[in-house]
Amino acid sequence: MNFRATLFVVLHAYFLTVALCAAVTIEQLAADEKLWPKEVKLTQTVPLQLYDKGRESGTIQGTVGMTLRVRRVEAGRVTVEIGAAVAVVSPAATDILARVATTVPAMATVHGVQSFRSDWKLSRGEWVVMNDGEIEQRDPKLTVSNASKAIPQSGRMEYRLKQRYVGGKSACTMIYLMCSSGERIQRGDCYLIADALDDKGRAEVSINKVVNDGPRRMKVFPTDAANGGWIDLRITYDATKGLIEITRNGKVLGSWTDADPIKSGTDFSLGTCLTKAGFKDLLVRPLP
Repeated sequence: MNFRATLFVVLHAYFLTVALCAAVTIEQLAADEKLWPKEVKLTQTVPLQLYDKGRESGTIQGTVGMTLRVRRVEAGRVTVEIGAAVAVVSPAATDILARVATTVPAMATVHGVQSFRSDWKLSRGEWVVMNDGEIEQRDPKLTVSNASKAIPQSGRMEYRLKQRYVGGKSACTMIYLMCSSGERIQRGDCYLIADALDDKGRAEVSINKVVNDGPRRMKVFPTDAANGGWIDLRITYDATKGLIEITRNGKVLGSWTDADPIKSGTDFSLGTCLTKAGFKDLLVRPLP
């Protein structure tokens, strides 16, 4: 292999790793135990309060490079094992996000996080790109807004994002998966995940199947209201089984199985109904 080819391979691998680490936030990592690394290293010198069976059992000084076995990952802390005791450390004091590259499948097949500044079609709605990773829809009167992107989908897929919206008479955000056409009103043939909050404070998430632009509700999950607060949403879909599973703010809401599953899609899309809404930290990727 000549120098130019070698340099390309090295740089390609480097940027894939950097992109992958940026693709998963600590909140997303905390919500999916399958992604937790077995151990982390400290990147800062920090005091570690030890606990044994829930009681304080001493303090040690954690030093840079110390390897600790992971017991639990939460948004603001990582619980680690030190002998028979446990301690809590801030994720920022560890290399946990850098280790995501060893727990997530090959980056070559990851389609997001994707900048909202490139290749997105903002065809319906008052969409405003806040930054590379965040977008808002600001028209509260529109019944079906549309921001779509061509993303091939098949096999087993994972969709992750944060969203927030304001409740109303029929307010909701809409996530469209496995779309046959991002240009149609209801995206042709697809699955629609609607997160809704009415004006009486009742919240629900529904799974809808869309056939020839006609949506039909298939499963409904009552959930907690988050009027204007960020909601962490994770959806998985297995095209071979027709199985959709939904996790919201770290809580598994449930699943639904389509007896006649959609096998592939060409587009992914975001939408809103009668509300202002924001979306950020989007990740769309195939699963092994």
